[in-house]
Amino acid sequence: MDRSDGNLYNSRCVLSGAIDRVADDGVQWRKYVKEECAKRDIHIKFFDPCDKPKELGSEIGTEKIAVQRLVKEGKWKEAQKAVRIFRHFDLRAIDWCDFVIAKIDINVHACGTYDEIFLAEREHKLILIIMGEGQVKSDIPSWLISFINEEEVFDTEDDCIDYLCKLNSGEVELDDRWVKLD
Repeated sequence: MDRSDGNLYNSRCVLSGAIDRVADDGVQWRKYVKEECAKRDIHIKFFDPCDKPKELGSEIGTEKIAVQRLVKEGKWKEAQKAVRIFRHFDLRAIDWCDFVIAKIDINVHACGTYDEIFLAEREHKLILIIMGEGQVKSDIPSWLISFINEEEVFDTEDDCIDYLCKLNSGEVELDDRWVKLD
């Protein structure tokens, strides 16, 4: 790695957060983080579950509506088949990544987000938490406090991106949770 590219050069990040029960399917905050990192020359490879190849199982837009319709119609097995596809790939992305940025809105039920966070924690990966709109660090669910460092919980996307800049520049040191394989 060329040091001028920064400590996060080519690192892999999963953007985890609610999709199922949010109006925009969680698209906007993910798009914002990716665009801002690019503007600030932080060269991260993102896995965005809202913007992935179709064969990895879409879970937004019409596909999300289709799964909800199948469940309402009592076609559980068909819905289960669709959800298993995207769940498989989303959890596999946690295996692939170097770190996770997760958006936690305490007013939104987010099963997949917690599944991904807990897997990342078991894999000893860095997890950065962005609190939901109008929420602050002190609103974080108690369970997460057990393994999320205080300085890695942010009130806004911009606060998180500022921290990424510090990690990238070396102002904040990468610790033993970082095992980057190029």
